Amino acid sequence: MTGPNQSITPREAAAGSFDIIIDIRTHGGSTPTLPGALLITAHNLTSDPARFIPNRDAPVLIVCDIGMRSLTVVEQLHGAGYVASISLEGGMEEWIAQDLPVVTPEGLSTAEFRRYDRQLKLPGVGVAGQLDLQRARVAVVGAGGLGTPVLAYLAGAGVGNLTIVDSDRIEVSNLHRQPIYTTQDVGAGKARAAASFVKALNPEITVTPISERLDSSNAPDLLAHHDVVVTCTDSFDTTHAINQAALHHRIPMVFGSVYRFEGQLGVFDAQNGPCYACVFPQHTGGTSLDCSIVGVMGPVTGVIGGMQAAEVMKLLTGIGDPIIGRLHLYDSRTQILDSVHIRKNPACTMCGLLTP
Repeated sequence: MTGPNQSITPREAAAGSFDIIIDIRTHGGSTPTLPGALLITAHNLTSDPARFIPNRDAPVLIVCDIGMRSLTVVEQLHGAGYVASISLEGGMEEWIAQDLPVVTPEGLSTAEFRRYDRQLKLPGVGVAGQLDLQRARVAVVGAGGLGTPVLAYLAGAGVGNLTIVDSDRIEVSNLHRQPIYTTQDVGAGKARAAASFVKALNPEITVTPISERLDSSNAPDLLAHHDVVVTCTDSFDTTHAINQAALHHRIPMVFGSVYRFEGQLGVFDAQNGPCYACVFPQHTGGTSLDCSIVGVMGPVTGVIGGMQAAEVMKLLTGIGDPIIGRLHLYDSRTQILDSVHIRKNPACTMCGLLTP
């Protein structure tokens, strides 16, 4: 035990006896907690302690994440006369690290609570949001500068089924902006190398590498049965093929592109806004802007890819507002992110053909 009767180690607490155990974390219901713990916020507890602790002399254990807020609450309780209250030193972090007994909400294993702890604590995620992620199927087309951060974040977040479509092989010139690969990977196929990285990062998810070039002939089959598709390619033709397949399957397409120091980000969902062809029509004379010719600042791909991953998670969990109907324009030279509103084109030859 440390301090003037204010804190106790997890081992001491496990061997002790308490009339009441109170978990003051606002997200306590979405993460493992001590057996028998009551979920009461710090504000409610300190505002009216008599409501929750009828006997001032009752031994009470106060629990938080790392033992800091619980110690503050204990100090306030001592000042109010509840001198038998005590804080769990190191909080739930240390309790779990010492492999002491916990109770977990239904739906996730203890190992999953540990892996996804930081995002489970986010408002709107919790167990329900995590299960939404684990049930989801997401296709990532392109495992290069944009696709690699997208895959890293989605795999880390626990998106349950990832499909990786890329026919290219890793080149040494890729490594400055595709950090999931190493020099030893040069010459390997990107789809399979990326899949190996994903499985090493999170063995609990399913990943399917497809070493094919996506085009209009195979896109509908490759993207069938997915909830979201992420386009991480510098080819206009490939992006239009993805858009067509997304329209066919009525799923949103999370778009990203980079050019030298700049990037673009958008979410195209013809059910709720414009499709990609509304903003970038086919056959308008555009050409792909290959970074082998024009160059690219590596971190720009990480910024845009990270934002793409965030949009996917928003779509899958219902958190926040996906940027449907907006196109973000990012310039790394000024660190300015502009946003322009985009609208459905009534004359669009792609989404205009959709039936209600």
